[in-house]
Amino acid sequence: MARKQRVDSTTAKVAIMTKAALDLQPPAHVRMDDEDHPYWASVLAEFARSEWTNHQLELAAMLARTMADMEREQYLLRQEGSVMATEKGTPVVNPRKAIVQMHAGTILSMRKSLSLHARAQQGEARDVAKRRAQAKETEAGNPLDDDLLARPSVQ
Repeated sequence: MARKQRVDSTTAKVAIMTKAALDLQPPAHVRMDDEDHPYWASVLAEFARSEWTNHQLELAAMLARTMADMEREQYLLRQEGSVMATEKGTPVVNPRKAIVQMHAGTILSMRKSLSLHARAQQGEARDVAKRRAQAKETEAGNPLDDDLLARPSVQ
């Protein structure tokens, strides 16, 4: 098996720059509504544009649709409440609650399939905990908090 190209090689950098110039769009065969597109952008931002394969873009579009569906259903569930009354006045769980849970499970499954879950992105929990502790320590002693130093700017 051939070794994978080093990402810091000139050849790899040219390939990455070429792919990064592409405007990634949902596949034409995965229909999306306007309300799906903010989720599409959010999902795409998880990886470099050069990393996406056609199959991953299909899954990303389906994930974006499912996220929009869950948002809509969860919003309606909040308005209706988790408990409803039958015609006889008996309290029952709102059936929409099962739909929201189904969407949540589907989203988690798709995220794992795309390696968008925490372990795939950040590594083992013990390593994440060490980095988090270091970040909190740095934040606690941040010299920018007292406004005596100029804040760095991104241009």
